Amino acid sequence: MVSTYLTFDLVNRDMQKSLKTIAGQTMVVNDTKYYQENIGKIKTVDEFLGNYRLYSYAMQAHGLEDMIYAKAFMKQVLESDLSDDNSFANRLTDDRYKNIASAFNFGVSNGEGAAAQSNGQMEELFDTYDQTIAAQNDTIEEDTRYFKVMLGTTGNITNVDQLLANPRLRDYMFTAYGIDTKYYNYNAIRGVLTSDPADPTSFYNTAYGNNLTQYNAAKTEDTELAERMSLSTGIPALQDSITLGQQKKTDLETQIAAKQDELNNGGPATLQAEIDAMQVELTKTVDAIQKDQTTLTTSQARYTELDGRLVPIAQTDARRAELATIISAGASDAPYLGLMKSLAEDFNFNADGSVPAGGAVTPEKLLEIVGGFFNKQTRITHGEAMFNQELFEQELKTATNVKDFIDDPRLLKYIKVAFNLDKVTVVKSTIEQILTSDLSDPDSYANRFGQTNPEYLQLAKAFNFNTDGTVAAGQAQDGLQTSSTRSNYMSRWDDKQEDDLAKTIKFYKVNLPAIDTLDKFLSKDAENSYNFALEAVGIDPATVSKLTIKNVLKSDLSDPNSYIYQLKDERFVSLAKFFNFDSKGGVTRQVLLQSNATITNVAKDYILRKTRFLEGDELKAAKTKAQTEAKYYTDAMQRIGSRDELLADRKTLDILLISKGIDPSTVTNDFLKKAFNSDPADPKSFVNTQTDKRFAQIVGTFNFDSKGEIDRSSAGQAQNGGEVVATQDLYVRQLLETQQGEENPGVRLALYFERMADNITDPYVILGDEALMEFFRVTYSLPQEIGNMEVDQQAKLVEKKLDLKDLADPEKVKKLVQRFTIMYDLENSVNTASSVSILSSDGSSVGISSDTLWALSQIRMS
Repeated sequence: MVSTYLTFDLVNRDMQKSLKTIAGQTMVVNDTKYYQENIGKIKTVDEFLGNYRLYSYAMQAHGLEDMIYAKAFMKQVLESDLSDDNSFANRLTDDRYKNIASAFNFGVSNGEGAAAQSNGQMEELFDTYDQTIAAQNDTIEEDTRYFKVMLGTTGNITNVDQLLANPRLRDYMFTAYGIDTKYYNYNAIRGVLTSDPADPTSFYNTAYGNNLTQYNAAKTEDTELAERMSLSTGIPALQDSITLGQQKKTDLETQIAAKQDELNNGGPATLQAEIDAMQVELTKTVDAIQKDQTTLTTSQARYTELDGRLVPIAQTDARRAELATIISAGASDAPYLGLMKSLAEDFNFNADGSVPAGGAVTPEKLLEIVGGFFNKQTRITHGEAMFNQELFEQELKTATNVKDFIDDPRLLKYIKVAFNLDKVTVVKSTIEQILTSDLSDPDSYANRFGQTNPEYLQLAKAFNFNTDGTVAAGQAQDGLQTSSTRSNYMSRWDDKQEDDLAKTIKFYKVNLPAIDTLDKFLSKDAENSYNFALEAVGIDPATVSKLTIKNVLKSDLSDPNSYIYQLKDERFVSLAKFFNFDSKGGVTRQVLLQSNATITNVAKDYILRKTRFLEGDELKAAKTKAQTEAKYYTDAMQRIGSRDELLADRKTLDILLISKGIDPSTVTNDFLKKAFNSDPADPKSFVNTQTDKRFAQIVGTFNFDSKGEIDRSSAGQAQNGGEVVATQDLYVRQLLETQQGEENPGVRLALYFERMADNITDPYVILGDEALMEFFRVTYSLPQEIGNMEVDQQAKLVEKKLDLKDLADPEKVKKLVQRFTIMYDLENSVNTASSVSILSSDGSSVGISSDTLWALSQIRMS
């Protein structure tokens, strides 16, 4: 019989060849093909357990063929939440159960199953929102600076074409005026900008102005016709009112005179009260007559003026019908015509497109355009805050009345924000009364209400307006007041916005978990959450239909021909990656680069590696640090969505390598790139041809498609693509060990130990695994009876005989395996004989084989 060592060496010397031989066996080929073609059809654990070929294949892959019969037991294993230390699989001492549970998606790791959005996706969406808003803020601030410099400094642009041909300048201007930045007529806009609005033959007037003038004239005439018609009935009514008033006046005067005569001739004293009441009524009547007479005079003059230039009143209805046709026809174009008028009036380009000496726009108009741009934004940015500050301080130089501030909505808002008065209860008149309060007068508005609203007093003290609202130019604030106001505003400009955001996020966290269909996400009830999600990826909800979003979120991201990719907009792809809706609008489980169970195992293994063999305070400190880094890994797996993102995060990769017992310092970025770009299903790929098979195991746990993106086609499936390949590799390895064990159980034990050595973190791992314990017992020539010792005593014996730190050294593991094979042969009397027989060399005697003697010479026995 060939010695254990020689057999082991023949198998292990070229492991890839040995595995290939097994993989090529007809039964293995058929079973592997069946597994590969059918595991993706499995959706539930019951379906898996009900398919014997798939179930038994996986069980054999994980060395659990003896437990195939125990389906109820295995169902509990497979459904275990590996992130819960008290879950069924985690309570079992045999790590094989945790390993098989981590290879499938039946368990609910991190407390998450099918959901519209996982916790990890939600947190990533929040981060993306912050990044999107920050990027938008930076872009807006830089674009505003650029626009002001280019338009405000003479010589930066010399003609209109430089403005329109520059996308940054053109889009900024179009946004300010509300012109579509995508669809526009270059020649038309150019013609308007170079037109003189006062020239009736200019491009603007011939193309737009005359139509706008006609439209406005029609509206004005229709309004005037309606006014004249109203006056035509109102004037007679006023005349009648005056006549009745005069009659009432005469009657009252007569009655008062009679009452007065009666009183004078000895009538009762109560008559005086009646006379006084009648006198009051007479005064009201006279006032009413005078008011009606004034209105009548004005109305008659207006009627005469209108009647002198409008069609005869009898033709009013017919003329208004004609005007209604003109107004209706022009109503849809009027807003655009108004925009063209603004462009023509606001810009000063010469007819040939050149810039006049005074610039393309005046400084005042430039500020108006910038203000118009900010008015079109959905949220205030730091750039707008700076603009508001600039506008406020410019107004301070020339303002002579409080209305210079409160009549400008932007400046009014600035003041309210600066003094923490941006509330619906504080209106324009409130600010005016505060600013015109005399603080030396205890009855002034600010003093009366300042006790309960201290902001009122702070605002009143910050300005120097007189009680009539006037102030000398440049004296509305002094330098200290301006500095204080500036500080207040710049510390508060986004407070309300931030409060609103916090409320939105709070609502989102409550609302999203309740979403269990796509239709609910698109409903009115979820509108705030819907808007937030779109804004997070830079999509304005007002610019895209919900039907488009519905089709986007139902798209298959793994299919290059799906609807989402036809839009050719990465923002929609980003949005879809944050949600887990299937093609029918239902919710499914999030697909990650690794299964949740694998992620959990990596984190646990990392902590074990970093705390291996440590004790006391050193152990405590190392564990705390390792737990923090393990959390970094689990968080990273929730956010990383592609192979390139993974390769760019070296910290995550280092944690992964350490969890597998690989020193990151020995692995270059180039090597990792080649490994992760390998096809784990191809035996000839880079990663599969490496001597260290742990790299193939690592790559096999990831779920990439051919482009390096997450393979989302596996959503809701029993296994991710990488785990399918890993299971197939394990199956072949287990068959190799099993088949070798049929010839020589010692070889199987040696192969098993070599595979498991790197996972041994303490003596109890050995004690909990019968195969590892047998390896240990044989290696150190211990009796079978050691199994009767107390467990703690057995653990001490393991530590005494075996330095567990040596198991991290491949060379020491190799020597340990050599020792085992020799001791196994000796214990089982394989080719053993007396020294005399060894020396006889007659070929017929039984003795220690030459390969065993050679192996003995290669190791040192302890």
